[in-house]
Amino acid sequence: MKTDKVTREDLRAIHVGETRSFTLPTFAACLSARAQAATLKPLDGRVFTTTIDQDTLTIHITRNA
Repeated sequence: MKTDKVTREDLRAIHVGETRSFTLPTFAACLSARAQAATLKPLDGRVFTTTIDQDTLTIHITRNA
């Protein structure tokens, strides 16, 4: 999905075992999305794995718990 940013609501909508890909405008936006995913672990107990494809500025986020 092409978007300007990834919000906590976007991340909370991902189900366990599901992977979503977000194409973002900048590498900094990818890093911000990764930080948002890490922030939800202490807040909600949700655990994510993130992978950033620097060539296409796409972040792949998988919910693990």
